[in-house]
Amino acid sequence: MKVIWKIFKGILIACLVIMLIFVIFQKVTDSKLAIGNIYVFQVATESMTPEYQVGDIIVVKKADASKIEVGDDVTYLGKKSDLKNKKITHRVITKNKKEDKYYFVTQGIANENADPEISEDDIYGKVAYHAIILSFIGRIMMNPIAYYVIFILVAASFSYETITSFLVKKDDIDEEEK
Repeated sequence: MKVIWKIFKGILIACLVIMLIFVIFQKVTDSKLAIGNIYVFQVATESMTPEYQVGDIIVVKKADASKIEVGDDVTYLGKKSDLKNKKITHRVITKNKKEDKYYFVTQGIANENADPEISEDDIYGKVAYHAIILSFIGRIMMNPIAYYVIFILVAASFSYETITSFLVKKDDIDEEEK
């Protein structure tokens, strides 16, 4: 029974550490870094409801503009009007090519109006994956109290495991092997 508990505890701590690393990565980089042409974003508004909910985590893969089609969900950096300097994930509704460059018009599923036209240079990429489990964690992390409680739990668990692994006596190891 002790072995099963240790395995469970190890898996739980590993998951919490991974979650902590993920949250720190999101906060520190503001989702500006791509790892292997992959970005991770958190949905901030209801503009893509019911496809994505506020707090959902989406994985966006860099895509060649020629491969992006009408109906694809893309994430881009807004440069005009009230979308300026915001990361937006909306559905492509039109695609045009002018002078060897692609231009797109997007619109949120729940929005009545289309967004201003964007160029291929503004696009981070195409939504490749909607991470259900990470989305659940993301929604929890939007609550400041839950964020700090989870942070403290992970830090305390990690600290406890680290400290006890250095303080284990040889007699304790011999007793566990019996």
